[in-house]
Amino acid sequence: MSLYRKYRPQKFGAVIGEDHVRDTLLSAIKEGKVGHAYLFAGPRGIGKTTIARLLAKAVNCQKRDELNKSKSGESCDKCDFCLNFLAGKDLDIIEIDAASNRGIDEIRELREKVKFAPTSSKYKVFIIDEVHMLTLPAFNALLKTLEEPPKHAIFILATTEAHKVPATILSRVQRFDFHRISKSDIIKNLKMIAGSEGLSVDDEALEVIAVAAEGSHRDSISLLEQVASLSEKISLTDVRSILGLAKAEEILGVIEAIAKKDSKVAIGIAGGLVDEGVDSSQIVKEITEALRQLLLVKISDGAVDFEVTKERMERLVVISEKFEAGEVNKILEIFIGASQLAKETSIRSLPLEMAIVEACTLAQETRDKKQIPNKYRISNIKNRLSADSQGVKEEKFEAKIEESKSPTADNQPMSGKDIDEKLWKEILERIKSHNHSLNALLRDAQPEGILDGQFILSVKFKFHHDKISEVTNCQTIEKVVGEVLGKKLRLVCQIKENKKSASIPRSEFRPESVGKDLEATAKEIFETE
Repeated sequence: MSLYRKYRPQKFGAVIGEDHVRDTLLSAIKEGKVGHAYLFAGPRGIGKTTIARLLAKAVNCQKRDELNKSKSGESCDKCDFCLNFLAGKDLDIIEIDAASNRGIDEIRELREKVKFAPTSSKYKVFIIDEVHMLTLPAFNALLKTLEEPPKHAIFILATTEAHKVPATILSRVQRFDFHRISKSDIIKNLKMIAGSEGLSVDDEALEVIAVAAEGSHRDSISLLEQVASLSEKISLTDVRSILGLAKAEEILGVIEAIAKKDSKVAIGIAGGLVDEGVDSSQIVKEITEALRQLLLVKISDGAVDFEVTKERMERLVVISEKFEAGEVNKILEIFIGASQLAKETSIRSLPLEMAIVEACTLAQETRDKKQIPNKYRISNIKNRLSADSQGVKEEKFEAKIEESKSPTADNQPMSGKDIDEKLWKEILERIKSHNHSLNALLRDAQPEGILDGQFILSVKFKFHHDKISEVTNCQTIEKVVGEVLGKKLRLVCQIKENKKSASIPRSEFRPESVGKDLEATAKEIFETE
């Protein structure tokens, strides 16, 4: 017998981690107020079916009246019913797997069984597991029975996806939501089982098993049994080796390489995992989960809602210092896109490799933007010029920059005036031949100038900024600008605040004109794409 069946709780008092469900049901049993239909909803392996069986046993215990006087609510485990139940011989407890019995014919057969009185018990209890798998006609057939069941019938529906259960069914049951079991409760239970089985398990090994179980009691016990098959003395190394958890450390290695903008190292680590037999789509999934944890660590100051080992948490904190929260968010979007692309390509590792390269490129671009000192940014230069009460001219201020920076011929600062209307029009016309939609976006953009090998472009709206900043659009603009100006430049797009809007006379303000340019541009983009 497997360990999770051997150590399945036989009393409500042995249930760990679902106190709100256990206490409510015990109270209903003691007060004689048991309902005719329940819905147990929650993740797999947390005790839904176990508590359903305990409820079925408690309501049918032949000594329940004596037990109710003592206000325990528990079954006696000594009467004929309890003994038959424990031996699996009771005919009045009917368990149905809706995943394999999901049609209307099976539910019609169930409705016929409901009509007959229990053979030797007070109640006939029907436990329907994975009830969300029933077809709509089957749910409709079950509905009337749930609405007006015979007094001797109790229905307990269990599901991992309560949102798939029709509202008509939900309105006729008492719903209990089960939660994932905490890491501490799982470790406590595993220690008890290990002691009973004569196993010696390191605390670090128990912690890793508990985290790997992801809140599931059943999974944690199965993992313990799997590791125990190797040795009765279990170490952290044994757990990592048998359960294949070493890759979790390598996943963080990929993210560290992305932080260093080293796509070669990142792809090398991922390729090593693929060579070991790990599916590339699984690697993408693991990286996505690690990035999610990284984002939560970054924005929560340590108060996270997930459980990991102490060692992993410490490493996440260190890595988080190398990223901005917005940067992690964008990299997450890249890998989510890769998981979708994996379903459409025959080269299994290609989406993973593309995502790594794009993530490293994003990290590089983010850092490049930060390298321009604030006082040399074109936007700040113009702001300072406009605020200068002595009227210092732009040419003089640019001369100061040249003196402090000693620029070379390739990175010499230029003002927006150097890219005149004729030159900008030529750039737009060339871009139009590459991408008509991009040309429409750039009509409302303003070239600010060139600084340290970067072509600075300003836009008024975030919509324009986000579209222009897409990788393919950036590459097109950089290519065309390089052809026209004769030098290779990196595009930097920024949103320029419109400070003049506050001075518009109230008499001239027209609400209907707000966003007109943005709407017109968006309309043209979507019509041409």
